[in-house]
Amino acid sequence: MRAHAIATLAVILSIGVVYAQPSRAKARGPAPTPSAPAPTTILARVGPEVVTYEDIEATYLRNSNRGTRSLVSLPRDTVLEFLRLYTNYRLKVLDAISRGYDKDSSILAEVAANRRLVAETYLYEKRIIEPNVERALERRAYEVKPAVIVVTIPQGENADTTAAYAKAQACLRLVQSGTQFEQVAKDSSDDKETGRNGGVLPYITALSGVVRPLEDAVFSLKPGEVYPHPIRTRFVYILAKLLDKRPREMVRVRHILLTPTEEFDSLAVERRADSLLKALEHGAAEQFAEAARRFSSDKSSANNGGVLGGGSYYCRSLGFESDNRRLLPQFEEVLFSLRDGQVGIARTVYGVHLIRRDSTKSYNPNEEREAVRRLYRRYNFEDDKRAFLDAEKQRAGWMLRESVLAALRTVVNPSRTTRDSAWDASVSASLRAEVLYSLGTHDGLTVGAFIDSLKARREPYTLNHQGLTTALNKITDPMIITRLTAHLDREYPDFARLVREFRDGILLFKVEDQEVWSKLKFDTTLARVYWDTTQTRYRTELTYDLSEIFVLNDSMATELRKRADQTTTQEEFEKLAAEFTQRAGYREKNGHWGKVTPRTSKIAALVEQSSPHAGQVLGPLKFENGYSIIRVNAVFPPRQKTFEEAIPDLAAAVQEIKQRILTEQWLGQLRKRFPVEYRMATINKLFRK
Repeated sequence: MRAHAIATLAVILSIGVVYAQPSRAKARGPAPTPSAPAPTTILARVGPEVVTYEDIEATYLRNSNRGTRSLVSLPRDTVLEFLRLYTNYRLKVLDAISRGYDKDSSILAEVAANRRLVAETYLYEKRIIEPNVERALERRAYEVKPAVIVVTIPQGENADTTAAYAKAQACLRLVQSGTQFEQVAKDSSDDKETGRNGGVLPYITALSGVVRPLEDAVFSLKPGEVYPHPIRTRFVYILAKLLDKRPREMVRVRHILLTPTEEFDSLAVERRADSLLKALEHGAAEQFAEAARRFSSDKSSANNGGVLGGGSYYCRSLGFESDNRRLLPQFEEVLFSLRDGQVGIARTVYGVHLIRRDSTKSYNPNEEREAVRRLYRRYNFEDDKRAFLDAEKQRAGWMLRESVLAALRTVVNPSRTTRDSAWDASVSASLRAEVLYSLGTHDGLTVGAFIDSLKARREPYTLNHQGLTTALNKITDPMIITRLTAHLDREYPDFARLVREFRDGILLFKVEDQEVWSKLKFDTTLARVYWDTTQTRYRTELTYDLSEIFVLNDSMATELRKRADQTTTQEEFEKLAAEFTQRAGYREKNGHWGKVTPRTSKIAALVEQSSPHAGQVLGPLKFENGYSIIRVNAVFPPRQKTFEEAIPDLAAAVQEIKQRILTEQWLGQLRKRFPVEYRMATINKLFRK
């Protein structure tokens, strides 16, 4: 991690992060964006290297926080400035390579370690996350309404699931023979809540909260179809029917709620609803909003013109964008029967609703991609990773010998863990020699080697089937990952670039440390020159020398102020403070605070409010949890600092100047060794001025 941070920092420092676009004297309309050139278009040469459009665009987009999607859309001057920074970066890397740093064993080891770390993440991203996120985004263009029949599966390692499966199959046969799915759900579903409603669920979409096997099943169906097999999940079998599928609509909605009261009965509510419907059904949103403010019983939305969800969009499968709250089915049904601008009536347990559908937003997968990625990683990624690794092991010819694992389980205590020192005492020598996991053409992992590995690991594993399988995966997963990532560089050019940039970052850090940072000593001569031109910037702060008598009682403070007025010198005041001050640690110091500034000291900030002069006594002043009588011994007004006093203030700026000087001297030497050529004709053609 340290190496990764160093390399990343080195690249960012050398290339830069934010690039301000040059200002223009006159505002102009947007210029047409030219089409992107071929990725291999050469923009510059640095010694033996060519710098392509792809090199610059990829690096710029990673380092820029402007949200730019294409380099070709940027002004020429911005591209030229970034190209200059990039070529400087390449010059430094070439210098490091010419010194042989790329063959340094410590750097090679660091790059290899980082590659292993990045390769695993990259593998999962390309093989698992990206495909599943894209599939979820495709599904999210639709929302589906399923009905289900649920059969509970008995739990426990030795539980018999035969009866549950037989019941699920029997229910499926009833449906396939013509019995209404909804009736079988009412009669036989173990989930009584959905069963009472014929098994009908709300609309769902991808990653909207249902178990993934059910989501996969219903998205494979057409409306009216029943999934041909019981769907196995961890706790239940599910039979599924697809009732409806339609494009996902996201709408903004406002309503007026009318509820009966003692003075306003249900008949009066219906009359007012009819009257408002006639008045509002062809009116503008502003007219509906005014009516909501006047008549709606839902005061939380009435104050906002009847707008629900804070103005966020609503869809049937996800609820409001703002908080995922769902509308009641009766309300929702009317809402989605309307067109934009139309008003309808729904009746719910809360009363009568006049509903206005304000507007509709089309589905845009790019707006939801990051949210879907987070949901997928949270709910599905770990299961998919396990399935992916198991499938790759099987494809490579790796195999768990279940009979040997069963034999091991029979001789260990399943209630114990590998933390117990003698957990393997009953494992015979012959069983230890058995191959537990065959690794393709290799000899495989024996039970003895497996036991030795578990003893060497810190984390404990339970000695049941699940615990032993988890432990086995901990050992074998890195082996298959190493195999799968061996050729990522050839398979994915982006990955090869990522590894190369990490290596170059380490090289850059090492060579820059030698040529710049190790030479960056404080230059007094340069600092003096800098101070000569900037000395008026550096001034001392307003400072007070203070002594204080602090007490907790106001009457005592008043009496002490009278006695303080009779003192004429700092010594007399501090003698009084030594006798009476109650501030911890200050009696020994005779109440003397010394020199303090309003910026760093609360007591000085308090004194500053009175603009005091030297020798003045203030108070008693309410301060902290008591009262202070303060003597201003001296006042030191701001003044220009001497060079010696200003050194801490100007040191950073001087060091930055020194760094630039050293860097430019170094780059000047490198440009002679590795000439830099910019293809200005190509740059002028590609980028607007």
